Amino acid sequence: MTTKLSIARPEDVLAAVPVLLGFQPEKSIVMLTFGGAHQVHGRIDLPPPGEVEACLDSLILPAVRHQVRGVLLVLYDSGPRFGVKIARRLAERLAECDIDLIGCLRVQDGRWFDPLGFHGVPDDGVPFDVGAHPFRAQAVYDGQLVRRSRSELAASIASDPAAVAETEAALGQASSMKIYEVGRLVDDAVAGTLLSADQIASLLLALRDPQRRDAAWGGMTREEARAHVRLWTDVVRRSPDDHVAHPAAVLAFAAWLGGDGALAWCALDRCFASDPHHGLGVLVAQMLEGAVPPSAWEEALGQSDLPA
Repeated sequence: MTTKLSIARPEDVLAAVPVLLGFQPEKSIVMLTFGGAHQVHGRIDLPPPGEVEACLDSLILPAVRHQVRGVLLVLYDSGPRFGVKIARRLAERLAECDIDLIGCLRVQDGRWFDPLGFHGVPDDGVPFDVGAHPFRAQAVYDGQLVRRSRSELAASIASDPAAVAETEAALGQASSMKIYEVGRLVDDAVAGTLLSADQIASLLLALRDPQRRDAAWGGMTREEARAHVRLWTDVVRRSPDDHVAHPAAVLAFAAWLGGDGALAWCALDRCFASDPHHGLGVLVAQMLEGAVPPSAWEEALGQSDLPA
């Protein structure tokens, strides 16, 4: 089931953003889109002054590709002068693309401001607190965890030193698994079985082989994505740095398939820190940058089942 958020006021926007992203953004530009074939919500770090145009492309091009009709923008911690500069340039770029700018907010120190004069608010902004907003309550009800920052989200998949030490010890005596064994182990873990250090070690060795790696993720469905996220988060946290690229890439894919782009990017950070050119990691990054919807995977699976 998908929860719909009805946005009517600036406070609704500010409550919706962390729910949609999965964390409270800082020093960011956030874009919410409306009216396209697919919802395209994006976030980028605030760019340095000399890199504004290239960074804005990463937001605007997916909106154009998906033919969205309207956009809401929120600028976090930009400062007044730079915030107005970015807001104006974004408004110009969107107008060039025939996309309506529904609104733009600038957020700083618990207050929201109106950099383009949409609402006519005071120069010192409007204080807000969305901690008790219904959107946050709905997220709790849906079992969705909203992190306090992207750093906190990244920390949720960071190495667990004690668990990594156990895996390293097991790797010395582990042997790789056959393809069918990889599939069976993953199925059991998705169903809730907690993997031992020996099983993690054998799985990591198996993931080095492309065919065995494909057996771990190639048949994943959107219904299973959250369970896979739990599994591969556990594997990533227990993997030594020189073995983490493969499970981190699978975690990124599972997060993308489950609609959690922020977690997918965090997983890719871990993947590319170990292997900057990892094949699956690069594929997931391309899908995220292009705002490819998870439904595309279902279509691909359906096509792969068709007779030649």
